[in-house]
Parts: sequence; structure tokens; C-alpha cells
Amino acid sequence: FTMSENKKVRVAYRCPFCASVITSDITKNSLDRPLKLTCIECHKSALEINKTPSGSIELNVPCLMCPHPHPYKISEEMFFGKDIITLPCSFTGLDICFIGEEDLVEDEIDASAAAIRELTENADEQDDDAKKSANLMVADMNVMREVLFAIGNLDEDKKITCSCGSHAVKAVIDYDKVKIFCKVCGKSTEIPARTRFDANDAIELDEINIE
Repeated sequence: FTMSENKKVRVAYRCPFCASVITSDITKNSLDRPLKLTCIECHKSALEINKTPSGSIELNVPCLMCPHPHPYKISEEMFFGKDIITLPCSFTGLDICFIGEEDLVEDEIDASAAAIRELTENADEQDDDAKKSANLMVADMNVMREVLFAIGNLDEDKKITCSCGSHAVKAVIDYDKVKIFCKVCGKSTEIPARTRFDANDAIELDEINIE
């Protein structure tokens, strides 16, 4: 497999602080040194790309929903060879990074924006004004991130348990809450994520039981 030194791919991510889409065209040669794609609007986030000695590509991607970035590793052949690669948040499933041909990357960015908008579909009608002013269509992004962080830590420590005995869960973000579903039996529970008090309550949770 021979790869042109100037083979170019488009890389994009959405800044979790200002929601701007940051894009950059990357060639094989540009990975001779570590790259940092910093948000040009607010300068608060950056996607880091690094080629390892073994030749694989490591990415550290800022996440829209989690308070910490997610690490990924992709082979160089796949990074430059696939038409489109989408990297999802490991906890919510929302795509947070897009790699590939320019047109396909733009399509995936549009699709992810639609997915973010869908988070509000089940919101109550009285929340319409709040929704219009909400950053990324949740009641309070900082609260949501803290609640997700707390839930993510419990999930990592196997402290989320369903009454069926399973620890396999997935999180679905709603406008002012996080729904946690058991992947085995489908039962669910909800964790509020509207106010600072909700964030504090989530952080203080020792475990979550899905009944």
C-alpha cells in the first residue's frame, strides 16, 4: 500500500465551548510533528493529532458533552485511505470528530448538527424560550457536562446497576436530563440536569440503580 506524501484529508470537530466547527486539511507530511487544531473563535479547545513511532495516528478530541476529551487511535492507512471516518463520544454516541473527503465531512457535520437539535424534541412546550437561547440545545451546557462527567465516572467504576443485574448502560441526553438505559433489558432511569443543584446532586451520587 503506497500513499502519496501529499494525500490530503479534511479533519473537523465542533468546539464544546462556542459550538464553532473547526476544520483543517492534513497531509501525510504535516504529521511529521504533533498538530494542535485550536478553535479560532474562542481559543478554548483544541484537537490534538500525533503520529506514533509505530505509525498509527493518535487523536485527542474535545467532546461536546463530556468535560474531558476522548482519545482515539487510527492506523495511518485508514486515516488517509477511508472516504469518511466519524469518531463518536464513547458515552453518548454523538459524533464529535470527522475525517475524510471534504464533501463527506461537511455532510457528517450537518448530520451531527441535526442530531444535536433532536435532543430538544421531547422538551416541554414551556421551555421554548429557554431552548432558543440555549447553547447547543440543552438547558445549561455546564450543568449537562458535569452531570455526564459524574455519570461517566460511576459507569467506569461499574457503580450503575440495573435490577436485571447488568452494568451495561448507555446515556441519552435530553434537554434538561440524562436518560440512562440498560442495554440488556431496556429499563431506564433519569438524572436531572437543569440547574447547578442537579449537577451537585449528580456529583454526590455513590451509585445509580435502574429499577
